Amino acid sequence: MMRLFRKLCRLLLQGGALVALVQGGAAHAQPPACPTKVVTCCDVTAALPGQTEGALQLGLQVWPEDAQNVVPRVHELRPVALRYGGGPSWRRMPHLDHKADYDTVRRYIADAFARDADRYGREVGALKAMFAGLGAEAHLVIWEPPVTDAEASSNAARDKRTLPEAAVPVTAMFYVALLEELRRRGYPVDVVELSNEPDGDWNIAIPPARYLRLVGETRRLAKQHNVALPRIAGPGVSRISALRSYVADPALGKGLVGVVEQVSVHAWDDRTNRDTIAEARQARRQLDALGYRKTILVSEFALTFLAPADRGRGIGADRRAPDAVSNQPGYAAKTMALALDLAATGYGPLLYWELVDPRWGKASYGLYSERGERRPALEGWRLLSQRARQAGEVHVVTLVPDTIFGLVHGGKLSAIAMVNASAAPLGVTMNDTLKARIATPAGQHRALAECAGGGPGTRSLQPSGFVIFELN
Repeated sequence: MMRLFRKLCRLLLQGGALVALVQGGAAHAQPPACPTKVVTCCDVTAALPGQTEGALQLGLQVWPEDAQNVVPRVHELRPVALRYGGGPSWRRMPHLDHKADYDTVRRYIADAFARDADRYGREVGALKAMFAGLGAEAHLVIWEPPVTDAEASSNAARDKRTLPEAAVPVTAMFYVALLEELRRRGYPVDVVELSNEPDGDWNIAIPPARYLRLVGETRRLAKQHNVALPRIAGPGVSRISALRSYVADPALGKGLVGVVEQVSVHAWDDRTNRDTIAEARQARRQLDALGYRKTILVSEFALTFLAPADRGRGIGADRRAPDAVSNQPGYAAKTMALALDLAATGYGPLLYWELVDPRWGKASYGLYSERGERRPALEGWRLLSQRARQAGEVHVVTLVPDTIFGLVHGGKLSAIAMVNASAAPLGVTMNDTLKARIATPAGQHRALAECAGGGPGTRSLQPSGFVIFELN
């Protein structure tokens, strides 16, 4: 371990060059006093990862109606994957007979597309233009299936949908026929989530055992009707903590990892005041115990609150207001720290929710506002995403939780990312000879500045600061 630490220090001394600065305070004529809170860069307390966990993969959620207008923005961010939901809104279609056969379901789907054929033709064209030359996977989410007569007769409230057991066969049939139709129409689909957040009432609640039967039946029917399926990710639960209902029971857990190609979750744990990283690590351990060694897809990734009090103050990213937390630099820094920590824990791709605030929405999660304004999180997301795509496979190792991360390429530590998600300066102690290697591009503020009165080599990482060092 000491050998690795000495190697890291030598790299910092010999080749440290600052390549990216995001969010900083203005330079001072006289160095400010060093912060009292100090971390050391970089005490390596764990071996660099030798397995596939920790790969940095960043993507985006996009809306088809925006696809034609956001091509330059998407290409600038270099996502590894784009997630979208296309085609008709199935819950608004006529009820589907739960005893229908496959040909009847195919006609039902064709009729739905025929209701607005021009719109869906434009939608496919816009999606194709967005994916052209991007080299990104297409992740389709089927928000919810049609309402069946079996469901309609058993549900007292339409806005709280559930999937009855009797509707499982025809729903699986619908998924197979829909994926066949989407391929015929030219929709790009590499990965599919068959239902959105089946753990709750958005969009349709499906108990875990029933969800597994639904996916298994979809696979059986696809084989029966000679339909090649894309890779299936699931269950796409609303929070990482909600994965417990699938993996706490070993039989259910083994069923899950056996029926999907990739386990998927949404990372909205902060909405219920849960520690997202703690939940992520617990879920990772449980899946490891089941023999699942692949990464965990986060098909919806964003923060809603910076602190629990934000909910009562009405300034979460779930509101569209000038003082929403997503418009604040602290949101950007905390987003970068969470993304890096999740990657280091074995999660990815992380699909950011969302690229642009939709015109019909009420939230402000977008990297761009509805009017096209760039939010603070955009620049950090762009830098990390571009770096991962340019370097090939980049892994992440957490060196100081929430603050300092190593970026590993080809088995070697190639860069260090530092994040200060607090509202106060953070001291970072480094060897003082690194001072000559710190450079600030003309016209940009310094995120990591000299400070006075601290220990040798201490620098001040500004509030909401984010900086990447290249180690060549």
